[in-house]
Amino acid sequence: MKKFKIIAYFISIIIIVVLLVTIYSSIAKSEEVDEKDKTVSEIKFLEEKMIYIANMINNIENGNYNIKVGKLQTSDEEKSTNSLSEQNSESEKSNQSQDENSTKFKNSTQTEDSSKSEKSSSQTPSEESENAQNNKKYELQFNGILSKNEEENWNIIKSEIEMIYISIPTITMDLYKTNINQEEILKFNKEYDNLTIVAKYEKKEETLAQIAKLYSYISIFMNNTKESNFIKKTVETKSYVLTAYSNLEKENWSEIRNNIKKAIETYSTLLSDTENNKQNVISKCYIMLNELQNAINIKDREVFLIKYKNLIQEMLLL
Repeated sequence: MKKFKIIAYFISIIIIVVLLVTIYSSIAKSEEVDEKDKTVSEIKFLEEKMIYIANMINNIENGNYNIKVGKLQTSDEEKSTNSLSEQNSESEKSNQSQDENSTKFKNSTQTEDSSKSEKSSSQTPSEESENAQNNKKYELQFNGILSKNEEENWNIIKSEIEMIYISIPTITMDLYKTNINQEEILKFNKEYDNLTIVAKYEKKEETLAQIAKLYSYISIFMNNTKESNFIKKTVETKSYVLTAYSNLEKENWSEIRNNIKKAIETYSTLLSDTENNKQNVISKCYIMLNELQNAINIKDREVFLIKYKNLIQEMLLL
């Protein structure tokens, strides 16, 4: 009997050890997966930021429309406008009438202002807020390439670049935990400093070139993750497109052509991925890439930017 108790005791210990090892392994694997997912999210964060800043340099906004907020003209304002119009008409008739009408208008205005003041003082803050809200006018404004503002908003660009510095130390630590060569990570950080310098002096060509260089490192980082081949090839394609876009300021059409050609060659490998549920978007982006190549033939900056904008917006859906 004592012998059976000893055997049962040892079996219990073995079972407990096996359970503990299994639980520990499961937790370790879960943490490893979470760490990898976090790193991929951080790489995607850098990718989206680089595209956003590059687009901002040419005032290219995501989406085709903005909501513009204006102010509705109130009935009192309309009356005032009509009154002024009539007054000006009367003044053309005679100087004497002008003086009389001007005096009447002033008295009328003072009375009207006094009435408005009394009315305004009787309103509660919530009523005033509601009236202000009701007086707003909303309309859709098209974000076009041909009608956009040509002036770069360097304040926004510089702010976006500076804010990314907050995330770089954490991203660097997480990248160190992957298979990515540490020298490549350090090179990225150094090139980011160079981006800050050229942006500080508002050098448009150099800033675009620096962003394209940084994006090429993002493609390297993504290739060293366990993300799907589809994601890796998509990022690589966008890297070539962004490099072509960065050469537009110098109007280096031969270099633009070479990079778009590489983008098409890289992206075309995804057309055979029949299991992907985004086949419609994949095919559409391939057509848009070829359209971008056609824009190079006519060597027109605005036509290229229109097709580039539409392509990048579509590829962000992949």
